Amino acid sequence: MTIEVSGCLPYMSHEDLSNESDVILMGNIKEILPSKWNTPDGKRPTDVIEDLDHNDLIYTDIVVNVDQYLKNPFSEKEVIVRTIGGNDGYICMSVDYEPSFKIDEKVLLYLREDTYAATRDVGFEHFVVTGGMQGKFGLTDDGKAIGWSETVSLEELLETI
Repeated sequence: MTIEVSGCLPYMSHEDLSNESDVILMGNIKEILPSKWNTPDGKRPTDVIEDLDHNDLIYTDIVVNVDQYLKNPFSEKEVIVRTIGGNDGYICMSVDYEPSFKIDEKVLLYLREDTYAATRDVGFEHFVVTGGMQGKFGLTDDGKAIGWSETVSLEELLETI
């Protein structure tokens, strides 16, 4: 069964992304952890799908190896980035405004503290991507940063941070 979540995000410029992010980093995706529900045990809160409400969510944590912090450096060389959505083996929650990740992908990420009541206190210390998919740029070997709606030079993007 698939639950599709759709939303409308306000447009964020590169400067907006930078200003509203707690941390900005470049790194690569090390691991995509198994999806969990936002319950204390990580399991589906009910077997009756109709009893799920808007606070019942599947989330997926992404482990990022940090190559360089561009804003507010931490001593940690790995950070956890949380996205809403995933698959528990029976239910797939698909969220159209969340970024997707692939293992070994090189990225520049604009991150902020998770302030969403349904996930902020669940599991590991983590961040969320600022502006949803707008805050993730895939990095190419030839110096390009590929966002959800644009491709810019990495140099141009770095000038806005």
